[in-house]
Amino acid sequence: MTTSNEPLTLSREPKETAAPSPAPSEGDKSRLTPAQFLEKRRTAQTLYVFDLRSSEAYDAAHLPGAYSLPFQHLESNLHRLPFSGDLLFYDDGEGAVRQVAALLADNGFGEFGTVHEGYGALMEALRASPDEVNYEALSAAERAAKIEQVLDEKIRDFLARDGGGLEVVAIEDSKVTVSYHGACGSCSSSTAGTLHYIQSMLTVSLNREIEVVPVES
Repeated sequence: MTTSNEPLTLSREPKETAAPSPAPSEGDKSRLTPAQFLEKRRTAQTLYVFDLRSSEAYDAAHLPGAYSLPFQHLESNLHRLPFSGDLLFYDDGEGAVRQVAALLADNGFGEFGTVHEGYGALMEALRASPDEVNYEALSAAERAAKIEQVLDEKIRDFLARDGGGLEVVAIEDSKVTVSYHGACGSCSSSTAGTLHYIQSMLTVSLNREIEVVPVES
């Protein structure tokens, strides 16, 4: 799997123009409405969201926390996709996700979700949802409270199980400086996998690309 700045390289060509999508059916188990897609994104513990549009479209705007995975590069990179966790895919609404769903099913991926309406519909649903956070509209105090809420609900319990803890030291716009306590303070994964997980959870929960850095010792 790539980082969001490193696109992966479906030899298949996307359909030129897709007709308006019908409502989800029981036979199309991977398909989600935009609202269902966002709910899955909001509530999953281990999540990977993939943007199937071109790299240029991704760079211009994308769902916070999504990885860039242009449709034409997917087939040759299937081996790099994670087999555990929630996999979600969106495109520009022109039918690429239908082909991706068939390809994933053919290659043994049993649990994944797609939205057929495209990126624009996803963003409209996000802006209309009372359950989604608009980080830009929050005051400094509200941002701090939301960050603490996400850490309490999704991070601190996991750290506590290993005898560790986490404290927010500073918040500067979208940069969050944290300090690890207990076992986490001496664990090398504090600056690797754990740090990436915290950053991903905050980015998705707050709908803003969040940078998380450990306090310098």
